[in-house]
Amino acid sequence: MPKAVVVSDVRGLNDYEVGENCFTHGNTLKVYTELQGVNYDGFVVVDFFFIIEDPLGNVVGLDHEEVSRRNYDRNVFVVYTKTIPSWWKYGRYKLHIYAYDCLDKAKINDLEQSLLATVGVSKLFDDEDYFEDLEDLFGDVCGGDRDDLEDLDVIKKFSNSVEEITTLEFFVRSEEELKEASEEGEGEEGEEGAAALLRFPKIEGTNFVVSGVVLDKFKVQPDEPVSISVTVKNAGTKGTERVRLEINGKKEAEESVTLDYLESRTLVFQVKKSLPGTYKTTISGTEIVKMFFVEEPRESVSPQRESEEEKGLTSETEGEEGGEDGEVGEVREEGEEGEGGEGGAKKEKVSFKKYLLVGAFIAILAVVLLLLRSPSINRLRLVAILLIILPLIFILLKLE
Repeated sequence: MPKAVVVSDVRGLNDYEVGENCFTHGNTLKVYTELQGVNYDGFVVVDFFFIIEDPLGNVVGLDHEEVSRRNYDRNVFVVYTKTIPSWWKYGRYKLHIYAYDCLDKAKINDLEQSLLATVGVSKLFDDEDYFEDLEDLFGDVCGGDRDDLEDLDVIKKFSNSVEEITTLEFFVRSEEELKEASEEGEGEEGEEGAAALLRFPKIEGTNFVVSGVVLDKFKVQPDEPVSISVTVKNAGTKGTERVRLEINGKKEAEESVTLDYLESRTLVFQVKKSLPGTYKTTISGTEIVKMFFVEEPRESVSPQRESEEEKGLTSETEGEEGGEDGEVGEVREEGEEGEGGEGGAKKEKVSFKKYLLVGAFIAILAVVLLLLRSPSINRLRLVAILLIILPLIFILLKLE
């Protein structure tokens, strides 16, 4: 990319004095701009475009510089100057620089081969106008006349040329601010201190900062997805960096993101873990830590089984309701028993024992009466029978 530096003085290629990047209305911005490796066989044809963006994001300046020359210096430079108008707002400005190497190297090579060939070179001399154009081209690149260069077809359109871009920042401040900063600096550290106060920090390279990490869930079941949102902001020049998500110290996911100066973006990572436990989430290069937990799996009835059970219960109920009255009564009795729970079941059990005891007592009483009326039985046998029957009655009472 082109090299761009705010300067106060330029003496030659890569020979300049670095200047302040803070100005006020009426001052002149001076920028040394250099492009490297653009020489081909002693030809250099380069175009620079300068676009100035104000603090509101509006274009307030547009300029063009051309360089066409013949020598063997591999690099080329221009000094761009701009007087700060009185209507410019105070704040941070961006100078976008576009550089294009427009020389058609293949065409230059063809022309050189044609001139150096021993056969057919005389045809080039027959056309006087064309020969004069070639004479200008190989002499001084047609004096930089782009129309002549286009006629010879030795330069390419910008859209087909090699493009390189860079961005430089500077600041516009009020005279009062500059004066106060200068006086404060001279009082404390002399001229160097004043210069330091006047100069805003120069931004070099990207500076990606993770400003937030958010998890949508903190407790999940095994293999249940967790969404992790990571907000990234670039406090440096435009560039691309990779954001890496780590879980328990190991790389989980990674994504490239390209951001302009002060631009931010939120990345969303989807994570699933099958083993129960605690998982620590971090972003590489930061101290931000977030936790989520995978719980023990819960036993659950599958939807298919649940549907089958509901279907079977419905069929059974419909069948019972469609039967006779006695069957319907049985269904209702079971329902009441179910509502009563354990108490209802116990009540039914006690009632059954009671009926059994009464029946047994009646049967024993009937046997005793029959024995008493029998003429063939004597009293001793009767006493023996009673001794057998009475314990039975006692046992039945205990069961009650």
